[in-house]
Amino acid sequence: MARTKEFDQEEALDAAMHLFWEHGYEATSIQELVEATGVQRQSLYDTFGSKHELFLQSLMRYQSLGGHHLSELTKKHPKGGLPLIRAIFKSCASQTVCDARGCFAANSAAELGSSDEAVAERVRIGRDGLEEVFELCLVQARDARELKNSSSVSALAQFLVNAFFGLRLMAKTRPSKAMIDNVVSVTLAALS
Repeated sequence: MARTKEFDQEEALDAAMHLFWEHGYEATSIQELVEATGVQRQSLYDTFGSKHELFLQSLMRYQSLGGHHLSELTKKHPKGGLPLIRAIFKSCASQTVCDARGCFAANSAAELGSSDEAVAERVRIGRDGLEEVFELCLVQARDARELKNSSSVSALAQFLVNAFFGLRLMAKTRPSKAMIDNVVSVTLAALS
């Protein structure tokens, strides 16, 4: 008779995500995952597979939470366009100043992107999703005659993705709010 799981998988996954986010993949041991999640080693393996699988699931969880946050911003700015782009960067700036862990996806790309295709693919999926959001906003801004920059919408969307991830990586260096505000200001000025 199979034993029932005596832990909340989502809570365990969140705990693992935060541990990986804080320390990275290589520096996080299975024992630390056991302690952080409160789940015994064998149950971790039975539920999530390997440490690598748990890492990938943690990364997907992080991206899912980011997608939820983006949906909330979209609800506040249903017309999209430049107001939504500004809201995304305002939120990014706030996260950058307040959370020195940076972006879990960007951290993962920096640590494993060149050596782990599964991680690189997971990060690409998130990056491409953000690029699509920016591109849609830019098309809306162009159609509303808010966009002054004559560069291609696709190139501008890629520029914004780069700026977004660059800001989130800067969090690791604990930048001042003034510095982050300057970066956001110059980024947004590039659109007009």
